Amino acid sequence: MVTLAAGCADEGPGEEDDGDESNDVEPDGALEPDTRILFDAQTSGWVGIEPDEIADEENPTLTLQAGEQYEIGWFEGDGATHNIELVDDNDDVVGDYQTDEAEEGGDEQLIHFEATDEIAQYVCRLHETTMRGDMQLEE
Repeated sequence: MVTLAAGCADEGPGEEDDGDESNDVEPDGALEPDTRILFDAQTSGWVGIEPDEIADEENPTLTLQAGEQYEIGWFEGDGATHNIELVDDNDDVVGDYQTDEAEEGGDEQLIHFEATDEIAQYVCRLHETTMRGDMQLEE
């Protein structure tokens, strides 16, 4: 199931920013709850846009706080068809955490989810060998 956060329509990267970039990461390294994680969808890999801690990194490992809510997706891309899925260790989609395939990013390519130990990676199914990153939890 893909859920969209209220007020996200027509908003691009950084438009919900509260101006304090230092609040995106907890002292232990985990991203703060309710962080929006955005990527540039490139066939060669997911390139981090926000938060700043993943900016310009390809397929960054995301450290999240267990049981907290996050949003992940893409607004920018290379014009190829992409999607984003949250998968378990068997490469199966967790719950309904996946988007439809699209050539353009935006609100339809965002997933609102709860960080659980079942989620192991984020992936574009169409480019699963290059567009894949790890997710890990901190309690």
